[in-house]
Amino acid sequence: MSTEHQPMRASDQERDEVARRIQEATAEGRLTLEESDERLTGVFASRYRHELAALVADLPVSSPAVPVRTGAPARPALASDGRRWADPGLLIHTLIVVLLSAVMLGHWVATSNHDHHPWPVFPLVWLWVSVAIHARRRNERARR
Repeated sequence: MSTEHQPMRASDQERDEVARRIQEATAEGRLTLEESDERLTGVFASRYRHELAALVADLPVSSPAVPVRTGAPARPALASDGRRWADPGLLIHTLIVVLLSAVMLGHWVATSNHDHHPWPVFPLVWLWVSVAIHARRRNERARR
């Protein structure tokens, strides 16, 4: 029997590469979620290379470069390790709120005998809410 007509077994690495290509195509909008699910099921059920090749035959070999938007400055994205301080604006905002908090609390402690109303609570709540809103909007922008 000739070895030319025998199908070649696929490796786990080859399956992973084909799965990655399918996931990239889905992220680019080339495949629907249903198509992606069907193809990924086929990837992990396949035994031979020609079965893998058939699953990505209608997809480009490599993803095209992501087009760069013109006119708007690039915003820093969420760092891959999830750090919140990838955005310098959020860092500066938080530092200003920390300093204002320290000044208000320090002034209240130094000038009161603690028998009267703790006035710094109200502005501090709104200052920290503003930081939370800033961080949430930044995270929403980074996901887009």
